[in-house]
Amino acid sequence: MDEEEKRNEEMTEESEIPEKSESNEGPKSTEESKKTEESKTTEESKDNLPLHTPIPPTEEKPQKETRYILFLVYNERAPVDRDDVFDLIDQLNKITTPPEETRIDMVILSNGGYPHPAYQMMNIVRSKCKKLKAVVPLFAKSAATLMTLASDEIIMGPQSEIGPLDMQMEHPLIENLHISALEGYYPFMQLYGKFVTDFFPLALKMAQDITQTVPIKREDAVDIAMNTAMSYLVPIVQQINPTVVNMCYRALTTGEQYAYNFLFRYMFKDKPERERAILASQTAHALVWNFQNHGQVISRDDAKLLNLYVGFGESYDLFDMMYVITKEMLRILGQSGIERAIRVVSMEQIKRLLNVDSYLGYITFIVYKAYSLVEPLRQSLQNVTDVQKISLAIRQFLSQSLASLPPMPEQEKNDIAQVSLELLEDIFLKNFKDENAIYSVAFNRIRKEKAFSKPVSEVIAGRIVEAVRELTQTIEIEIDTTPPEVVSKYILQILAFLLVYNIKF
Repeated sequence: MDEEEKRNEEMTEESEIPEKSESNEGPKSTEESKKTEESKTTEESKDNLPLHTPIPPTEEKPQKETRYILFLVYNERAPVDRDDVFDLIDQLNKITTPPEETRIDMVILSNGGYPHPAYQMMNIVRSKCKKLKAVVPLFAKSAATLMTLASDEIIMGPQSEIGPLDMQMEHPLIENLHISALEGYYPFMQLYGKFVTDFFPLALKMAQDITQTVPIKREDAVDIAMNTAMSYLVPIVQQINPTVVNMCYRALTTGEQYAYNFLFRYMFKDKPERERAILASQTAHALVWNFQNHGQVISRDDAKLLNLYVGFGESYDLFDMMYVITKEMLRILGQSGIERAIRVVSMEQIKRLLNVDSYLGYITFIVYKAYSLVEPLRQSLQNVTDVQKISLAIRQFLSQSLASLPPMPEQEKNDIAQVSLELLEDIFLKNFKDENAIYSVAFNRIRKEKAFSKPVSEVIAGRIVEAVRELTQTIEIEIDTTPPEVVSKYILQILAFLLVYNIKF
């Protein structure tokens, strides 16, 4: 019994000794125990959180965007063709910003042309920008319509129009005859429809009538009826060339495929993929097949019914300006014989020219005020031929005129005096024609400021001559009054001239 008691006591003592960890680590430090407690607290706090913890939205930094204007302006007879691809590449090389930071507003005016270069040109344009707006101040027809479909949005005014995409092609058998591909394909389609709806039912009806009147087999009656119907059909079928039908069909489906590609990739990219594919397919098909005439007008309201994304020109900041510029460019192209103007300019360049409204307006009105002195002086010098007397009369007349001017800064009065003296001496002493004298003083004044190059100064001086002539024929205008409609009109005409002749500004 004593041995058993001893053995039990030893077992009790062993049970009181603390167990060692399996990793044979010593007792944990104070820091480790704190970490353990913190982790437990964190786990408990997580358990107490709501199921949907609100996450504050991350503020995205606004992306930097550089805006360029791409002008694609053609005279009314010039087509979009392969050579335009090279001109476009040269112009797009002016864009120095990466595509993701670039926006292009494509101002297009064209009656169309060849679809393949048009498609390739827009692939090139889209490679240079993230955003693309197509601006149609007047018309963009046929292949030009295809080009607008590569945009994210088409900007149109009430006078704007696009057109159907039934591809134009040269007749494969008749030289120099261009036709719509529909004209070559529709006769086949109509004949096929007639055969299904008219000829075949008519033959069956004829066979039935024969069996009722003549005692022959139904099989023989059907042969007689079909041969009779075919005798009418064959001469018509012989007029249809299968090569022409095939070429026209391929042209139409190519145009439809091009339109689908652009719409799916760009204009409808905000839609789910299935909806995007359906919209692109329906719109492309309608543009190719649903119009009766290649020249048919598709207005902005019609375009919206075709599911195209159309923005109204009234909400676009540059629409009125682009209307004036492209209209003037079209006029210059028609008069000069130049076929097209493909140009890229930055918004900074356009703003720099437009911001000189007040500066050019100031010069315009100084010259106008000076020219208003010419006619009264001319009347007082009718019988004077002596040069010294004319010179003295000019200075006396100018002094009196300046004294009658309303109060104004001294600098403005000095400018009027200098320009007036130069203008009057050119006309009465150097015998310049009035328009030449106005051009000379305007050009010298512009060059004196060193704001523009010589070619640009020449253009501006020419426009100032027109502005002075227009102002002279209207009401009397004070020197400190600026009529924006007159000045802006000539500024935009200057810009159109520079774009057509590719003059840097």
